[in-house]
Amino acid sequence: MTNRFTLNLFGFVSIVAVTSLAFVAACGGGDTSNKPTSISVVSEKTVSKAGILPPTATATPPSNEFEIVGQPERFLLEDLSLVGLNGWINSDPINLRDLADSRKVVLLDFWTYTCVNCIRTFPYLNAWHEAYVDMGLVIIGVHSPEFDFEKVAGNVKVAAERYDIEYPLALDDNKQTWDKYGNHFWPSKYLISADGEVVLRHFGEGGYREFESTIRAELDKAGYDIESVQPINIALPERSETAHTITRELYGGYSKNYLPDGLYAGQDSYYEAPHSTVDYTDDGTRRHGQFFLNGQWVNEETAVVSGSNVNGSSPEFAFEFFATSVNSVMSSASGFTEVIVEIDGKPVSYQQFGADVQWNAEGESVVIVSDARLYQILELSDFGKHELVLKTNSEGLAVYTVTFGVNKFGP
Repeated sequence: MTNRFTLNLFGFVSIVAVTSLAFVAACGGGDTSNKPTSISVVSEKTVSKAGILPPTATATPPSNEFEIVGQPERFLLEDLSLVGLNGWINSDPINLRDLADSRKVVLLDFWTYTCVNCIRTFPYLNAWHEAYVDMGLVIIGVHSPEFDFEKVAGNVKVAAERYDIEYPLALDDNKQTWDKYGNHFWPSKYLISADGEVVLRHFGEGGYREFESTIRAELDKAGYDIESVQPINIALPERSETAHTITRELYGGYSKNYLPDGLYAGQDSYYEAPHSTVDYTDDGTRRHGQFFLNGQWVNEETAVVSGSNVNGSSPEFAFEFFATSVNSVMSSASGFTEVIVEIDGKPVSYQQFGADVQWNAEGESVVIVSDARLYQILELSDFGKHELVLKTNSEGLAVYTVTFGVNKFGP
């Protein structure tokens, strides 16, 4: 489903990275294979690397996005203990064996706070925690980060407060528990019975009603009286009726752009060398599933970072997309950066703005990037094809990822 590739590119860098799953609503994660596939790529300056675009992950949405996505066979891991943790939030350390001895049903949710797919699941997890915490259910969010800034406990705590998460959070900074469970995607959920066995796994979004039904069944088997608690009635997300495709996630950093199915950057000069400062000229070329730069940018390992304003040319990050929502994981070296947002050459309107868009005194639609997190940029009423441009006059704006949605509401 995911693959790890070791690439020797242009004779200067070897990268181990991971591809994203195109058809499951989940963020891609790490592969624990002991035998990665090695692929050598030879640089030929006469051939456009950026122009060789593999098939874009824009498959037609499944007919039932809420069905369980997982593996029905028994989960063969006898020791389910959490290992290598760096601390806890909302709780003292928890031992799964102690929970089993107390006949608790446990839901392990592997997540990371910038993953939009994880964010979309929080209303359900929060509701289950509130409804069943006194009925024998213990939810533990195992925070296994994708980016280095997600290893900062203070950042995770702020995210927990932002999303009203009150259940225990285990900090798996080195992803030792993630690897032990053989994870590949965020979010990944494991329901552990009171007998200490994994009875259900689910990867990605959806499956909420089916998952809660299993929670209730396991609580009932464990002897808890759940008849007084009605099943949670949270409206499921509605997909836009006209959504027939969705733009793949875009990655700014070179560790993903040098993958065979990467090539998220649309300009050749991005690929000349890693950690390169390049003065880009956007000539208006657009290819679906790629971003195009203007002005000075630096291609770093996990993000593309804005440089100085060269000859009055502000750094710009542009792309076309098919979606109803657009989100971006960004950070600012200065701790406060104004990013001008334009859709189809115009400011974002009051019918289009995401939760993090506001308007400045000049009437420009802007996102104020301060802490490193996911910013909600667009929430469109209708599905369609558009162009989005992010502009800044500041150095140190880091763009890690851009993600898309096709629901009527939400990120």
